[in-house]
Amino acid sequence: MNQEEARAAELISKTQIKREADDLVALGKRIADLSQDQFDGMPLTDDLRQAIVVARKLSKGGAIKRQFKYIGKLLRSTDVEGINQAIERQLDKDRAATARLHMMEQWRDKLVEQGDAALSEFLVSYPQADRQHIRQLQRKANQELGKQKPPAAARKIFQYIKELLMIS
Repeated sequence: MNQEEARAAELISKTQIKREADDLVALGKRIADLSQDQFDGMPLTDDLRQAIVVARKLSKGGAIKRQFKYIGKLLRSTDVEGINQAIERQLDKDRAATARLHMMEQWRDKLVEQGDAALSEFLVSYPQADRQHIRQLQRKANQELGKQKPPAAARKIFQYIKELLMIS
């Protein structure tokens, strides 16, 4: 290997080292951006956890930058793959909860807008549901829509659907 090739290999490895350091800093920022519940569930060392707590409290640009560089340094000696997997599990839980919420909202809208047809379809999916109670709430929701009142009955339909899903 001549001198030029050695220099090129050295530049590539320096660039790679910088890229990896930047990736670790970015991971530290992702961890710091988690909610408190999510953060508490992360598999972090005590030093790393404390450093992230400090970073969350900082508000000045230079101090935050230095703190995240320190967090990146701590992450070098940590199981980064385990942390990434834990973050993905947390995000999957959030996505599942969001999808469930959207599904409940869609059922509520369908029950309010489509009446008996939607009720029959809903009862096929949730046979334990109380037909009379939902039908009564549907009528109230339609009356509220007609009179342009706040959608109290639609909210009650949503709460009933939520209770049903908690049971099943």
